[in-house]
Order: sequence, then structure tokens, then C-alpha cells
Amino acid sequence: MQRRKFVIGMGALASGTAAAVGSGAFSSVTASRDVDVEVADDASAYLRLEGAGGANSEYVTGDGNGGTLTIDLSSNNPTDAGGDGVNPDAITEIDDLFVIENQGTQEVDVDFSKTGDNASRVSFYPDGEAYDGDSLATSPVTLGPGESTTVSVEVDTEGSGLGDGDELLDSVTVSATAN
Repeated sequence: MQRRKFVIGMGALASGTAAAVGSGAFSSVTASRDVDVEVADDASAYLRLEGAGGANSEYVTGDGNGGTLTIDLSSNNPTDAGGDGVNPDAITEIDDLFVIENQGTQEVDVDFSKTGDNASRVSFYPDGEAYDGDSLATSPVTLGPGESTTVSVEVDTEGSGLGDGDELLDSVTVSATAN
């Protein structure tokens, strides 16, 4: 509750003074405080993004350690066996590609948004939801402090008319919203 002070019947000088100091309200305050914010690589940030390692590690070209996690399923990242992209008119599933871990102090909902001409053809799934559950673009996963999920990817080009060299996805934004 805001209190206001009113002076009644004490003359022009007294009422003018009350008007100048009476309400205690203010229009603006500027205060400087010290704040330290540092950028950390994806593996050290509050929301850790890091390659899961294992059999599919070739698709993660930046594993998040010392930089930014990058997933590359294109001819720019051929496998040792000669593969350089996903098949046309097929469903490609890649298990356990990378890990998302909440290294913050509160529970968060993590979801994905995607951009690209054919972005709807690529889906990312958390543990236990891969390929027949909810993708991270349609249903967030909740992670408490210290909790993580391993993410798998599915690329569906069936019936799309897409062929050699067509791009599916430009970028993915990973969002964590505190509960």
C-alpha cells in the first residue's frame, strides 16, 4: 500500500512543500551493480550439449567440448565408410547422438524449434521416446538439476520428392525454460 501525505488549510507555502515531498513515488531509478557473465563451451554451460560418443559419434562434428555442438549429416561430413547423407524416400534413424544435461540450479523444460525448407522431416527424440513417442519439437522434456537425456534423430524423406543435394534443415534452437 502506498501512503500519501496531504496538508489541508496551512497556507500556500506549507501545501506546496507537501506536494513536493508528500507521495514518496518516483519516476525512474538507475543503479549500477556488478554482474559476471561468461560464455562457456556447450559441454560446460548451464544447459550442457555434448556428443554422446559411441557408434554414431562421426555425425557430431563438434562434440560441444571446447565449442559448439554441430550435427552434420551431409556430404560435408562423409563417414569413413563413404556415406555422405541420408537416403531419399526412406526413414533414417540415428540413436544416441548427443546428450542434453541441466547443469543449472532449477528444473527446466527443454524443447527444440527448427528452421529450413524441409525442417518438419527431421525429428529429435529424448530417451524413451525415440521414433514412436513425442519429439522435442512437439513436447518438451523436463530435466531437474543434474538430470540429462540422450537425444536420437529421425529423418523421414518418404514421399517427399527430395533427392541428392536437397537440404532438409538449416538450424535447430534448443530452449530451456525454468519451471
